[in-house]
Amino acid sequence: MSRLSDHAVDRSRRNSFDAIAEQYAEARPAYPSSVFDLISDRVPPPARVLEVGPGPGVATLPLAERGYEVVGVELGTNLARVARRRLAGFPSVHIVHADFQEWEPVPGSFDLVLAASAWHWIDPSIGYARAQAALRSGGYLVLVANHPRPGRLGSAQRRFWDATDPIYRRYAPALVARRGWHPTRLPDLRPEMRRSAFQDVERIVIRWRLTFASEAYVRLLDTYSDHRTLPDSQRQRLLGAIRGLADDRFGGNVRREYDTVVHLARAKR
Repeated sequence: MSRLSDHAVDRSRRNSFDAIAEQYAEARPAYPSSVFDLISDRVPPPARVLEVGPGPGVATLPLAERGYEVVGVELGTNLARVARRRLAGFPSVHIVHADFQEWEPVPGSFDLVLAASAWHWIDPSIGYARAQAALRSGGYLVLVANHPRPGRLGSAQRRFWDATDPIYRRYAPALVARRGWHPTRLPDLRPEMRRSAFQDVERIVIRWRLTFASEAYVRLLDTYSDHRTLPDSQRQRLLGAIRGLADDRFGGNVRREYDTVVHLARAKR
């Protein structure tokens, strides 16, 4: 499915996060600090940031802690509310409840436009032009997304990943194809960024890992849009089977490995 059809067809998935805003804030892992080191190297604080789809503020908080001024444009009413609460201690952060694709910033008023796990919901024919318009000359667009990977052959993470395949095939066969992973399938947005008149385009992949208790892991899965839009009884059977697998065969812990893909590009001068 193309990114454009993701936007056009899967509106229910795009909107599914708002009903679980609190759970999303608790369950989703933070991004590696090296992501924000990359940003700081190119756009040092203090600088003015437009964040597209901040959700409950997973990436907004480390930006605020580093001294950035952030305007976050969030589609979800509940997500915006949670973000405002979590960031109440940072007067330089403002969360706007709006659709980025319709919101009108002051042209050239931002040093950085950031989207963390949100850009794939944006129609690229709209998003890049809006980012260009919002940025000052030479400002940066940064797109960040976490992608789970199965891990090395023989590793505990790989054994768990492989052991969940029969569970998905039994309880949620429509999701099996979405679980496929290969390094060449990691997104590479450089061509479309260049076509959209961005320059100095970079793509950096950061590999890291995190260990979850079984309950925390299924709560994480329960925040994914493709899982959220399953019928409730089907989703609960799927998550219950995965929790049981983790408890019975993996000591109640799940090690998850990620590739975080960071795209950085400069607005045309």
